[in-house]
Amino acid sequence: MKNINKIFTVSFLFLAGLVVTSCVQDDDFNTPEVTYEEPNVDVNTTISSVKEMFGGFNSVKIEAGDDSDQALYLEAYVVSSDKSGNFYKTIVIQDSPESPAAGISISTEATDTYLTYDVGRKIYFRVDGLYVGQYAGLPTIGTDEGADVGRIGADEFYERILRSNDKVEMIPTVISIADISTQYLNTLVQFEDVQFPEGLLGQSFGNVDDTFSVNRDIENCEGETTVMRISGFSDFKNMVLPEGSGSLTSVLSVFNTTYQLTLRDENDVNFDGERCEEDGDGDGPVDTTGTVSLPYSEDFQAETAGVGVPLNIDGWVNVNINGGERVFDIRDFDGNKYTQTSAFNADENPYEVWLVTPGVDLTTISSATLSFGTKDGYYNGEALKTYVSTDFTGDPEAATWEELTGVNYSTGNADGYADNFLPSGDIDLSAYAGQVVYIGFEYAGGSSSVTTTYQIDNLSITEN
Repeated sequence: MKNINKIFTVSFLFLAGLVVTSCVQDDDFNTPEVTYEEPNVDVNTTISSVKEMFGGFNSVKIEAGDDSDQALYLEAYVVSSDKSGNFYKTIVIQDSPESPAAGISISTEATDTYLTYDVGRKIYFRVDGLYVGQYAGLPTIGTDEGADVGRIGADEFYERILRSNDKVEMIPTVISIADISTQYLNTLVQFEDVQFPEGLLGQSFGNVDDTFSVNRDIENCEGETTVMRISGFSDFKNMVLPEGSGSLTSVLSVFNTTYQLTLRDENDVNFDGERCEEDGDGDGPVDTTGTVSLPYSEDFQAETAGVGVPLNIDGWVNVNINGGERVFDIRDFDGNKYTQTSAFNADENPYEVWLVTPGVDLTTISSATLSFGTKDGYYNGEALKTYVSTDFTGDPEAATWEELTGVNYSTGNADGYADNFLPSGDIDLSAYAGQVVYIGFEYAGGSSSVTTTYQIDNLSITEN
């Protein structure tokens, strides 16, 4: 009888619940706004203060003072959203809803953070005990992984981030493509009168056939360009790019030396206006991309050096073709600076990195000579080649390259590094007279194949 009575009681309660539910006349099925208890914390640091702790090399522990256990809270506003899938295991915050002084990225294992920490949400974040540094050049808070910053575990992340009931409108900072700089990293920015280049019209935001991320160029009416990054997991990647011009809102990011515009979703692109006027050839906006004239040289002595410090010189392109973190670094030995890369411990197969010079103007000369020096270290195979292109526009894979022959490369130092830089010899560029040329250095190896370290220094291009 006890079992029968229990079944009867449960059935009765279930039926009663149905009756009560059926009597509720409410056609509003929207999810109600959840109200949290407003956090009561002592805000005693800022994003700017935290970023200043980073010295430019390995990540640094965030603390009030050496060995201090004082809690440090900063106040900020969310500008990113992982709802569409274009942000992943990252939440980006800035210190003000409008005209922010600083922004920073938080690396975390947490996903679907938009459900609680939506765009414009005011938050408080406890940062003591975490680390500040860079992830592929982007200022980031996370865990200690030496030269990089690792992801904060989801449980710890949710313990540290406190949600305010305040939600405000985020006003993007309007800048031009020429204004892009580290000042605006991890903040919400907006570009006016921009469009997709004519060559991209008819294509989709991302790759429709796979989940690899892609870059899509954005241009203004002066011919200046920048890159929009689209994840292969975004839910709008199959949508066709709009053909007009207008405004684009994004979170400004960087990957190594390449600035990137990261969309929250497709609604960040509002290209409803007429396209920019075409140039006389009908090939798009007038190209005002700068070039360098002869003689041109680069010895890297003016650059900041260190392990994991990418080469970042105006006009140069330094990119990992496979989207990996490692590129050409600036290094220093015995007072001499140079650029270097290697596939050793890169965890990339293949490992392919390109370093490309600015456009070199040979339009008024009849002959020119290229030279540079190389060192190899822990040699286990050839990995470096040198090319020239006359149609390079920023993407090494989209350009036409011709390998330069007769180049002397340092080789064979299997147990260490060469003592001195080996001169390449004089490489004749006369065949390219009358044109603008780009010199490209390709490192092609793999962490499980060729891992030879190559160093390059003292590049020079002169008129004969």
